[in-house]
Amino acid sequence: MDILCFSSSDWHGKWGSRQQVMLRFARRGYRVLFVERLVGLEHLWRYPDIRQRKAHRWREGLRQMQDNLWIVSLPPLFPGRYYSLTIARWNQRLAARWARPYPTRLGFRDPILWVYRPEDGGLFGHFEEHLTVYHCIDEFAANTIGRKQRIITALEWETLCQVDIVFANSLLTYENKRHFTPHTYRIPSGADVEHFAQALDPATPVHPAIAAIPHPIAGYIGNINNKLDIPLLVTVAAHLPDWQFVFVGQPYLQSVDLRLLQGQSNVHFLGRFPFTEVPALVKGMDVCLLPYAKTEFARYRSPLKLYEYLAGGKPVVSTDHPEAREFSKWVEVAFTPQEFAAFVTKAKEKDSPERQLRRAELAQQHSWDRRVDEMEQIITAWLEEKCPDQTLL
Repeated sequence: MDILCFSSSDWHGKWGSRQQVMLRFARRGYRVLFVERLVGLEHLWRYPDIRQRKAHRWREGLRQMQDNLWIVSLPPLFPGRYYSLTIARWNQRLAARWARPYPTRLGFRDPILWVYRPEDGGLFGHFEEHLTVYHCIDEFAANTIGRKQRIITALEWETLCQVDIVFANSLLTYENKRHFTPHTYRIPSGADVEHFAQALDPATPVHPAIAAIPHPIAGYIGNINNKLDIPLLVTVAAHLPDWQFVFVGQPYLQSVDLRLLQGQSNVHFLGRFPFTEVPALVKGMDVCLLPYAKTEFARYRSPLKLYEYLAGGKPVVSTDHPEAREFSKWVEVAFTPQEFAAFVTKAKEKDSPERQLRRAELAQQHSWDRRVDEMEQIITAWLEEKCPDQTLL
């Protein structure tokens, strides 16, 4: 079948669940049109990098990335979609109108309409879709208050009450959404296991950006924003002056104050790197970190870095998090900054080549291929139940 995917990220943005899932469906013979993140005029005004990236993509138009996979970026929408139900509905009608010619041009018929944002229920019914899927990987209402929280919640309720299948990527998100439809399934994040296994390959050199930093090294890879417990990291870095703390990823200074952490002499912010280079960065780390804050936004996450660190064979230290608790046999889960610092040292001392291989074997059970296997089986079962004369291929 064909998949029309309205993503909450750009194809060349932070590489994660949306790209990994759609890439694998395309490899299995599904034709996929990946509609990149819809942005409002306010995003273009506030963020020059988004403005430049979108201007480039609009000039490119529809672009084929590989066999069975195309991407397209739609024009900007009206600002204020999370502060007005009326604006949100105008925007979805505009998005449907602008998107409709592309699946027609590609010859899509009765596609699976796959969405990622709470307001995307407004797209249902505009594409003669055969099946609707809400892949809920973010809790958009988390850490919001007042009118914004009410609008997002109302929009998501509308989506959940219309959609055929919900894939929820965290335990808390699953518990939150399953009351709306019995066709709600927990599909956690996963890892590109073969990609991260390069960190265990003797032929993979340590990335130059981290090779010059003295060991021992505790590292974090991902967006640096308000999901991280910055006060905890400041305390841990001060408790372990002989350790170097390396952060790989884009800092979002509008959401987090990094000044105290940047002031630590043993803390290094390396910036953002292409996904292809990440295993070489992981290889240079002795211990990998999941330092999530005790916030609603962080608790609802399914940390794909957990699976990627394990696929790279690395010991992991995490703050208390529902997803990390499930791996307590393999992940050191700390409840205080002092305990976190002690576990960093302990994790390195306990590490061995044998444990590294066992972590990598564990990660095989949580690969993106396994996750897409589960999704495909659920979709097939739904179609067989609702449309017995239809087949996937």
